[in-house]
Amino acid sequence: MEQQQKIKQTQESILQTALNAAQTGIWHWNIDTDKLMVNEAWANLIGHTPGELYPLTAKRWFKRCHPDDLELIKETLDRVFEHGEKHFSFRARLKHKNGSWVWAQFNGGIAVSDSFGNPQILSGTSTDISELYQSKNNLQYRYEIEKLVSEISSDFVGIQVNEADKVINLALQKIGEFLSVDRCYVFQFQDNNSFMDNTHEWHAPGISTEMKRLQNLPSSVFSWWMKKLNKLEHIYIGQVDELPVNAGAEKEILRSQSIISLLVVPIHFQKNLLGFIGFDSVVKEKEWLEADIHLMNTVAHAIASALNANIHQKVLVEAKEKAEESDQIKSAFLATVNHELRTPLHHILGFSDLLRMNKIPATETSNFADKIYRSGKNLLQIIEDILNLALADESFVQIREEYIKGGEMFLQHKTLLDEMLQLSEKGKSLKLIYNPSPDFVNSHFIADSNKINQVIINLLKNAIKFTISGTIEYRADIKNNKLSIQIKDSGIGIPQHQQKLIFDFFRQIDDSSTRVYSGIGVGLAISKRITKILCGELTVCSLPEKGSTFTLKVPIEMAANLKQATRKM
Repeated sequence: MEQQQKIKQTQESILQTALNAAQTGIWHWNIDTDKLMVNEAWANLIGHTPGELYPLTAKRWFKRCHPDDLELIKETLDRVFEHGEKHFSFRARLKHKNGSWVWAQFNGGIAVSDSFGNPQILSGTSTDISELYQSKNNLQYRYEIEKLVSEISSDFVGIQVNEADKVINLALQKIGEFLSVDRCYVFQFQDNNSFMDNTHEWHAPGISTEMKRLQNLPSSVFSWWMKKLNKLEHIYIGQVDELPVNAGAEKEILRSQSIISLLVVPIHFQKNLLGFIGFDSVVKEKEWLEADIHLMNTVAHAIASALNANIHQKVLVEAKEKAEESDQIKSAFLATVNHELRTPLHHILGFSDLLRMNKIPATETSNFADKIYRSGKNLLQIIEDILNLALADESFVQIREEYIKGGEMFLQHKTLLDEMLQLSEKGKSLKLIYNPSPDFVNSHFIADSNKINQVIINLLKNAIKFTISGTIEYRADIKNNKLSIQIKDSGIGIPQHQQKLIFDFFRQIDDSSTRVYSGIGVGLAISKRITKILCGELTVCSLPEKGSTFTLKVPIEMAANLKQATRKM
């Protein structure tokens, strides 16, 4: 018995030596003992030496097989053991020492059978076919990519502008699902690439959306990112944590979205950068192939064409709207001037003709002369308003700063408002309220007094004109080197949708020739231009039938006393 054991060991030693001498991966499986002998070439196939694998059994070998291949291996062996097939062949993946998977071709057969014909020993070869298999997979993958590119490109052919968003979102979904990414999106640049907005997004189930909070982002913050995009280069980040030091802002915002790796491709039309398309991997790190980047570039070009068409459409729509608005303004101006000029002229000519023909009783002469005077004054005011349109060209306006005492400016405004109210004949129905703050009254500052007064005069005129009865309140204050003056009335108010319109030239709430309130509609427009020249702001807060509050805010320079102000000037 001992002699037989030595003979068996000697035979196994000779067999192992023969196996190791072979250049091809060879394996020898004793079914009774479940012992699996392999040569050095076979062990090297998975990055090991035969000694590292010893003792190797079929059970341990199965654990090295890819789970998806186990069913195929089982079916193959069943045909050998249960149906008596002498030879077999299959492909399976084995776990390499470095953690990767190696594709191998297994060819084998029954080497020894017992007296009943049952297999006792199976032998065969194993060959590394990873490169061949990968090449085949790459061809299949490229075919699938080209098929997807063709499908997405077809979706963009002949689309209407109003369909662009829907088609872009569909393209993002198709790409995201094909590439198994967690999130893909489109950013568009605004204001000469000064800002960027996340306009389209698709995300996988269980992945959060980021679109709402990624709006109006200043491009200047992402200098490293923008440098690459401006060169029309793609951005491939394998690991966000490995971004360079000069990409700190990019790293911070990507980390806040739990992004591990990503790919970004510029969207451009004829070298004009419009935005970018991005693909995030949140769950695990993702490696991008050249074929993937090719797909992205092709899709980016299709999206660029759609966005460019959309931009041109918007430009055309805006031009059309401006042309229509210009026609409306022209019509409103002609209707206004026609009404405003004709009314006082008819009064002047009619009453003058009656006086000239001595058809007015002596007792009424003074009354008719007064009507002629008022009509002439109204006509003069209209002509002055039209001449003031020269202020529409800001390049001809100069700022003339002077030393101002807050108390004196308040008295000046109070006198103006009192006089206007007296001339309006609304003194009995309107109550004037003055609330200048002590800080304003006691202040000394440097500003353009004439231009500030011109704005205030226009605001006071409107308050009196559009308030039949109630109150007009004057407020003034100085805080943080800013002069703030408010004119609040309890008049007719302004609907929300018309509060921007009133600052346009020749526009009023009622543009018709039959409106109740006179004027050609330039006071507020001129006031807005003057405020802009002063680097200030003019705003309105109003409700219909509740009144309006106009607020003028102008930056000023504080002056302690007259000598100090003189030195600065």
